[in-house]
Amino acid sequence: MIIYIKQFKTMKLIYRIFSLFKIEKEENRTIIYLPINKHTRKRRLERVTNKLSKYLYNNAIKNVVLQNELMQNEVVKNVLYSNNINILDGSKLSKFLMYNIIKKIYAYKNKNIQAGEITVLVNENNSINVENLNLLARNVKRLNIITNNTHKFSKLVEYLYNEIGIIIKLSSNKNTNLSHSDIIVNIDFPEEEINKLRIPINSIILNMPKNIKINSKKFSGINIQNWEIKIPEKFGEEDFNDVILYEASIYNKTIPSVFEQIKLDNIKVGNLIGINGVINRNEFV
Repeated sequence: MIIYIKQFKTMKLIYRIFSLFKIEKEENRTIIYLPINKHTRKRRLERVTNKLSKYLYNNAIKNVVLQNELMQNEVVKNVLYSNNINILDGSKLSKFLMYNIIKKIYAYKNKNIQAGEITVLVNENNSINVENLNLLARNVKRLNIITNNTHKFSKLVEYLYNEIGIIIKLSSNKNTNLSHSDIIVNIDFPEEEINKLRIPINSIILNMPKNIKINSKKFSGINIQNWEIKIPEKFGEEDFNDVILYEASIYNKTIPSVFEQIKLDNIKVGNLIGINGVINRNEFV
């Protein structure tokens, strides 16, 4: 279950005096209104948010969507995080769009993805990562996987070879030559680990963890640290981020059904963003 959290626009005195929050059902959502606003002092913010956290814990609720203003409130967010409450932020939706982002890069490069070579840096073999690797393996000319955990991906590599005849290069060698890769896709390597690789100076790197820096002073390539996601207007709602709202709508669905839903709903990738802002498509040519 996902709860949507908002502030009162106007509130009765009793809510303010006793730090009460209001619970309402709107269509298929449960919305909790907190008796706070942008002028509320830190101590009161902490008291109200701790009370909310206790309610969520008692009702076995672990996931929440915050309205835009609350997403900017670090006090509220920190109290929720400290109580092990997950605040949806669009990052899970981004994981489902990895293949779409890669296709956009190839479109910018004026190159067919089916003629491409991609190297993926990944350690965890969760369902989303495996499905993304499966998509890539079936749609690019050559796929290389660098990982600290080769045993976690050996079954996938064997399956794709035995069932479809696709050969994937699986390696734990951090000194692998990456110069032939069109794109280096970092799924879950931390910044320290990716900077141990011999990254070619003109590489295109897609960092799915976002905001990862390449420390080499010689690096003059493209480091994609973020991206825009375009959600059709029908999924939007006042006071909430449309990307986060859409993520909430697919949050508890099965992995295959989410990929299918994203396709049906025409969710698209917008601008690609680097360390200096939006990346001009001419930089990829």
